Amino acid sequence: MPKTPANRIISTALKITEPKEKAQWDLSQTNTIKWDHVDSDPETFQLVLVNHKTGGEESFTIEDKVKTSDGEYKLTNFVAAPGSTYSIKAYGTEKTNNGQLAESQTFNVTKSGVAATTTTGTATAKPTSSGTPASSSGASPSETSNAATALGVTFGVAGPLAAVFALLF
Repeated sequence: MPKTPANRIISTALKITEPKEKAQWDLSQTNTIKWDHVDSDPETFQLVLVNHKTGGEESFTIEDKVKTSDGEYKLTNFVAAPGSTYSIKAYGTEKTNNGQLAESQTFNVTKSGVAATTTTGTATAKPTSSGTPASSSGASPSETSNAATALGVTFGVAGPLAAVFALLF
């Protein structure tokens, strides 16, 4: 239980009610974390996914400032390895109400979400029968522009580097 600076114990009533014991969660889909609360609970708290695997806990922050009054949180496309030893923990983040507030029952993660990726594309101009360039990537020039083309400089791989130096000097 959290303690105040005067080392008084504060009783919280925050209770994570979902996920239930042995629930099956596919983290590539939307899953709902639910909790009950009372007025004396903190306004916000941190939600953490914890894998109680052999060799120690592995924690993944879900959200730093969840509104207690919301009573639920929708978790979508979260990346964590499949396993059967997961729980959700709630941590207080206020000076007078910090530390672990609640923990869900143990549940299973059957599938991980997909990590977000950033892709960058390049386009090369190829002459067409009309003599005007066409993009080989199929993207419009506005979708493939970069700092080099914004400065009117286009020379392959060195273009972005030249643009950076041009902007710095």
